[in-house]
Amino acid sequence: MNNKMFRAKRHINRQKKKYIALLSIVLIGIIIGFSFYFMISDSDKLLVLDNTTKFFEGIQGHNINYLNSIINSSLVNFLYVIVIFILGISVVGLIFIIGILLIKSFIIGFSFASIIATFKLKGLILGFIYIFPHQVLYMTIIILMSFYACNFCTKLFGHLFTERIVNFKVITKRYVFITLLSLIVSLICSLYEVFVATYLIDILI
Repeated sequence: MNNKMFRAKRHINRQKKKYIALLSIVLIGIIIGFSFYFMISDSDKLLVLDNTTKFFEGIQGHNINYLNSIINSSLVNFLYVIVIFILGISVVGLIFIIGILLIKSFIIGFSFASIIATFKLKGLILGFIYIFPHQVLYMTIIILMSFYACNFCTKLFGHLFTERIVNFKVITKRYVFITLLSLIVSLICSLYEVFVATYLIDILI
């Protein structure tokens, strides 16, 4: 009994460390993305400011093609999930999954810095609406998806190269379930982004 409790506790601690590691990667990506805006040249900053202004001007007056917006947003969100899923069933996917986490979090940090630079104090509120809660929820799903993808990837590697016995039937069912859940939540995030976040932003601009 004590051995079982010890193994369970050790397993939980390992899981926590993995989650903390993935969360740390995301935070690093956000910080780098936010800082990167202030490192680019003045001409690049002007280009970013112009693009950011045009993006938010397109939201004003509900001047949005909602069908195209929801399709584009959903496709992008689905793409991240599907790519991570595919990488998880390969033996070399781990490093690429970490790269995807860094890229996605970098984009969030850079976008937030661009919004603040464009709209100043109002940009803090607009940036918050742009990110919370849908981007936070989506990143949570991406971290969860990455966790299970990395687990599947490492178990597959161990099975192929160290002859470790793995019950792939159980972990595959769990992996597929998490992927389907991630796709559903991704769609919800896209719906919120297109219909709710744009409405709130339109009110504030």
